[in-house]
Amino acid sequence: MFTKNIITILTLILITAACSSEKEERYIYETDRVLDSETGDEYYFKNLDTMTVVHIDGVSEPVTVSSTPFAGSEEFKKMMTQYRENLEAREDSLLMAKKEQIKKNRTERYAEYNDDELMERFNTLKDEEAPFAQQMDVMAELVRREVVLEIDVPEIMEIGPEDIDMNIDYQPEEGN
Repeated sequence: MFTKNIITILTLILITAACSSEKEERYIYETDRVLDSETGDEYYFKNLDTMTVVHIDGVSEPVTVSSTPFAGSEEFKKMMTQYRENLEAREDSLLMAKKEQIKKNRTERYAEYNDDELMERFNTLKDEEAPFAQQMDVMAELVRREVVLEIDVPEIMEIGPEDIDMNIDYQPEEGN
């Protein structure tokens, strides 16, 4: 009798373990998608709050992340953390590339000016009350060339230190 009870208990434990591991293996987590191996549904990130589920018949629909069947799993939490980190890294990379492009464009834009001519250009723009973005663009080039120290910019431009933007994206109009 005792042996029979032990065998029954062991059988129940094995069945429970098999069912729980089967449930865990149902979802296959990849970098930016989750595959439901039971239904064939594929869940793709749309943003941090929404996923797009593509059913096996090709029909797709948006779903909130919290309403997905795997939302509370540890594996999905890890995936979300990795997705956030990748998203932030991509944003940082794009921002850095944009800043470098702004600097490159600015350097090319003022290449024909020597330091004194560029300072004179800034003073003319200031006297004419040209748009702030244009004045800041010239000032940023003067700072890059070390003609003006960044610490002196607020006084020269008569602005607060919080208004300084050395990465301003100034797009000159034709003829300026």
